[in-house]
Amino acid sequence: MIGPLDLPVLPEAVERIIRLAHVGPHARVGLIPSATERRWAFAPDAAARAVTEAPPLSPGEAPTRLFDELTALPERPLRIVIAGDHLALDFDHGLGDVTLLHLIVDVLVGAIDPDDLPSPHAIPPLLVASAAVAVDPRRLVALARFHRDRPRAPVSPPAVRRELSPRHPASASVRIPAHRVDAVRTARTESIPGTGIFSVYTVALVRGLTAAGVYLDPMVTLPFNARGALPRGWTTHANFAAGLAFPIDIQTRPADLQRDMTASGRMGRPTANLALASLKMRSRSRVRRAMQAALTVPAHGPIRAELLHSSVGHLPGRTRGWQWAGSGQPTVIGTGVPPSAAGITVTTAFVEGAITMTAAFRDDVFDPTLIRSALDSVQRHAADLVGAS
Repeated sequence: MIGPLDLPVLPEAVERIIRLAHVGPHARVGLIPSATERRWAFAPDAAARAVTEAPPLSPGEAPTRLFDELTALPERPLRIVIAGDHLALDFDHGLGDVTLLHLIVDVLVGAIDPDDLPSPHAIPPLLVASAAVAVDPRRLVALARFHRDRPRAPVSPPAVRRELSPRHPASASVRIPAHRVDAVRTARTESIPGTGIFSVYTVALVRGLTAAGVYLDPMVTLPFNARGALPRGWTTHANFAAGLAFPIDIQTRPADLQRDMTASGRMGRPTANLALASLKMRSRSRVRRAMQAALTVPAHGPIRAELLHSSVGHLPGRTRGWQWAGSGQPTVIGTGVPPSAAGITVTTAFVEGAITMTAAFRDDVFDPTLIRSALDSVQRHAADLVGAS
């Protein structure tokens, strides 16, 4: 959910999305999944059904009402609801990749003309990125050393599990004002220079969830954009993000996490992970087993939460042509459906210096009160980590 923005009226919004779809299947809009085969059909004119309209938000009304508008719509690869100067969109585009999100909003607000989008490259980007990693001996050595030295979890006997039915996740959100985030940034620069603010808030999130009583898996997944391995000038609107797991607990320091993240990027781990995941997805039996396992949790004992911390980045960013409208508070709320019933997916958005963190989870698995308490404590933990007053 994004707003308030200077948005077009419904007919113009539909026309812009159709034009984006007609750019070609590489723009990822107008693709319809087959119900019987593992392939997509390209139907650009069908994109017209992706955009609908809802009543504008009333003064003081929670913008999350637009999520209810979205979920009430028929299932489609892309769903967009325009409500006055706010919009909500929903699409299935893989783990932690927001490039398509930015493109769709850019086109809707008129910041990008679809006719100006570059043509696709003949060689698949994943093949190019993988080759860039494979031809660099330093990366290959670093990757081999990483997998050789990585601690292996002890093998436990299979636990008895119970199956859950699919359902839409619940959500909880917290907004951290810009002045409080600025205090953490300033203290971070003085106490741990070179450490990203995302690392600080990731460790703070783990501490908050742990302190609230959520039993966390020691490996936390962080999405990485693999486009850094592409040659200059190359890009793709297909999903090109990899989920990398890092050991994070209440003893982890943000500087240590930042060091591990930087090393992973340099050795080409995101590209290698993305290539491996793509190969696994070619096995129908493997995908089917993974989908079945994703809907189970232990039948006895505590449920260990699988945390994924994602980010939609800094919006609108220095190069984006979005114009905030009116006098309302710029807000971006992102929710990502957890990949498993035991998952908690937290999406962080940086908007005008403030931070919005939104957790998506099954409320029949995790107590919403604990999740909300954890989110409310994140800023305090972030300040403690960097020594902010």
